[in-house]
Amino acid sequence: MGYPPPPPPADAGSGGYPPVPRADFGPPPPATKPARCVQGHPIAPGGSFCMEGGHPIALDTDAYGPTHYSPQGGGFSPEPYAPPPQGGGFSPDPYGPPPQGGGFSPEPYAPPPQPPPPPPPPPLPGMNSAPPRQPLPSESSKERGALAGFLISFQDDPLGKHWVLYQGKNLVGRAETGQKVDIPVAHGTTSTHHATIDCDGGRMMLSDLGSTNGTFHNEEAIGFQGRRELRDGDRIRFGGFSVIVINVATRS
Repeated sequence: MGYPPPPPPADAGSGGYPPVPRADFGPPPPATKPARCVQGHPIAPGGSFCMEGGHPIALDTDAYGPTHYSPQGGGFSPEPYAPPPQGGGFSPDPYGPPPQGGGFSPEPYAPPPQPPPPPPPPPLPGMNSAPPRQPLPSESSKERGALAGFLISFQDDPLGKHWVLYQGKNLVGRAETGQKVDIPVAHGTTSTHHATIDCDGGRMMLSDLGSTNGTFHNEEAIGFQGRRELRDGDRIRFGGFSVIVINVATRS
C-alpha cells in the first residue's frame, strides 16, 4: 500500500516553486578596507574628509560610492590646489596672475594708472607775437669796451654830468622813454632817437637822426639828418640841451 506524498514545507511557494531567499540570510558582504584621504589619514565611515586636516577622501578608497561631498555629487573638490575656473572669482595665489575674465585683482596694492599730464595752455593773444628787437649799433659797440671820449654838461647840475663815448656808434636820445640809448638826455626838447656820434680812433662824427628840435654844433644847426665832424672841446646842443665834447684820443 502506498504512502501519501509528504507535505510541502511551510515557506514553500505556491505551485511547488522553490522558496524565495530572505534578505537577512545569505552570504556575508565582502570585506571593505577603511576609507582614507588623499594624505593617507583614515576617514570615519560615511565621511568624505579626514579629521586630521580636512583632506578629501581618496577616490580609490571610497568604498561607499559617490556621496554629496564627492565630485560626482558636488561640494568639495578632491584636488584642493586645482586652478580656479577661468572667468572670474578669487585667484588661489594672491601673487599669481589674475583670473581671466574679471574678478578681484590679485595685487591689492597696485597703484591706479595715472592720467597723462595736461597739455600746456596756449599762449595768450599778443604774447611772443612781436619779432625780437634787433640790437642798436650802440649796443654792439659797447662790447668792444674801447674808450673814445666823454660828453660833459653843466646845464642842469653845476657839479657836472658826464657820459662815456666808446669806439663805434653811440646813440643819443631822451631818457625814460623805454628805448635803449647810450647817451640818455633828460630834457623835453631831445627826441627819443636824436643823434649819433661815431668814434673811429681819434675821429668823431656827429649825425642828426631827423630830430624834432634839431642838432647844433657850436650853436650852428647841422640840418635835418646832417653830419658834422667833431673836435676836442666842441659844443653840441641836442634841441635845448648842451654838452661839451672831450676826445681822449687826441689828448694822449
